[in-house]
Amino acid sequence: MTRTADPILIEVLRNEMAAITEEMAIAVYKTARSSMLRVGDFATSLADYQGRIVGLGQSHSMATSVFMHLMPFVTAKFAGSFKEGDVIIANDPYAGASHMPDVILIMPVFHRGEVSGFVIIYSHQTDIGGRFPGGFSSQCTETYEEGIRLPNLKLYDGGVRNEALVQLLKANVRAADEWMGDIDAKLAGCHRGIREFKAVLEKYGVENVNACFDYLVEYGEQAARRAIAEVPPGDYAREVILRDDGFGSDGVEMPIRAALRFRPDKLIVDFTGTAPQAKGAINMPYSNTLGQVFSTIHKILAPDVVFNAGFVKPIEVIAPPGTLANPRFPAAVGGRAPLFFLITELIHLALAEAIPDRVSVPQEGGDIVHMSGYRPDGSEYTTMDLVWGGWGGRPARDGIDGAGMSYISVPAELVEREVPVVVEGFGLVPDTAGAGRHRGSLGIFKSYRFLHPAKIMVRTNRPFQSAVGMAGGAQGAPSCNLFTPLDGEQMELPRKSHMHLEVKAGDRLYHQVCGAAGHGDPMTRDPAAVLEDVREDKLSIQTARDQYGVVIDPVTMSVDTSATKELRRRAHAA
Repeated sequence: MTRTADPILIEVLRNEMAAITEEMAIAVYKTARSSMLRVGDFATSLADYQGRIVGLGQSHSMATSVFMHLMPFVTAKFAGSFKEGDVIIANDPYAGASHMPDVILIMPVFHRGEVSGFVIIYSHQTDIGGRFPGGFSSQCTETYEEGIRLPNLKLYDGGVRNEALVQLLKANVRAADEWMGDIDAKLAGCHRGIREFKAVLEKYGVENVNACFDYLVEYGEQAARRAIAEVPPGDYAREVILRDDGFGSDGVEMPIRAALRFRPDKLIVDFTGTAPQAKGAINMPYSNTLGQVFSTIHKILAPDVVFNAGFVKPIEVIAPPGTLANPRFPAAVGGRAPLFFLITELIHLALAEAIPDRVSVPQEGGDIVHMSGYRPDGSEYTTMDLVWGGWGGRPARDGIDGAGMSYISVPAELVEREVPVVVEGFGLVPDTAGAGRHRGSLGIFKSYRFLHPAKIMVRTNRPFQSAVGMAGGAQGAPSCNLFTPLDGEQMELPRKSHMHLEVKAGDRLYHQVCGAAGHGDPMTRDPAAVLEDVREDKLSIQTARDQYGVVIDPVTMSVDTSATKELRRRAHAA
């Protein structure tokens, strides 16, 4: 460390800084226009005067990783030219950001005339212009189709709004007033962060604050090295297959390969052998590949350790340019979310070889129903209904139903208030969990009846199958989409990651997120746990017999112990 620091003062300052990011988040929650911000699809964070993310954020580690990748681009571009009141707006996946709907605001914090830190807020905007509403369709073939790319520009210069840029944005995005409302919400959060950050600098002094930041970054690095050292040294390599090229073509098989090379104080994650970048927009920007690696490693190896620029120092990520994991410009990247889940699964599978008692089957979900159009009063809208699945089975526990990442599914009341649609159903789907000694989570469904013509895009992250089970566990039931036109019969939609529909009043859509896979041999699951799932309508009596070898008397709703033992004996002998 370059400075000494009082450990008590460090703890005080760490909590002060965390409180700042929480206040920033509250400002966004209270002023946001879109439902996505109001259920948590945003993140707040702080950086020190060097632009290092110090891990004190109302944020998930995926977004924090993007901030880490982005800040060197920002500080390099504006080195020596920051002014008080500057607001940088960024969304360029080829200049440090994520896909283009993820719009990030950064403000420098000045203290006595010097840049002493930065406040940062990201959110997913409901549109970014371009060929398809939403800006994240897999059917774009180059980034020019995906909307407006903002290569780290000044939205405010010394406190003066760039009116030409604002006019350009409003002229090119759908539902412009609501879009700018979310930008203003992030601005409110940034200004709240600036005010509180300055108060902390004034109260404790810039030297003490910087010493705290130095300590936290060094602590994160040392903690990561210790966590890496606990994994048996060796190379752990796995492969998963992406089966959608972005257009739903038949017979697509694109491998994603990763080798995790654990050394005593370093981890190398090498994606060499991954398929070349695709024509469709299912490529993963390098910032997101870093994010999936860093956040998954952190979640499994050291979830209680501060996640910051220090934590990622011992982790080297190799992603050859021109591949799915690091595409070359101008590859389209908006529809990269299905690759998120495959890379997460890949890392889980590789780590399960090294530390099987600590690795669960990963989560499912993050599906989206994006809606755009005009309300009966003529006002334009774009909105996203986020539908999360749940977690797969764990080494010692079942998966968690309906809980994914840090978000929740958007409440039906909020969807219905924003757009002309009725949410006719929302809940768990019986018999969809992957079987295992510890079962996975059940699939989630949401069904809609549209009250007015609209354009709909359904993003299904797992259109073909769930993550694989671990230690003998089975996969969950696959996702599905059912469409029922007002004047026709129900039909199952093709299995693809992004589906575009034009609906009219009275049409219905049913979307089901896949169930998550199980962990361990289903024939060793406690019959009492199987019975409980049957009693809670999560499992049918027939499925209990078929998947778990548990025989349940439908009259007494109790386990037939002798019949169960015989059925399981025959299953193991087969």
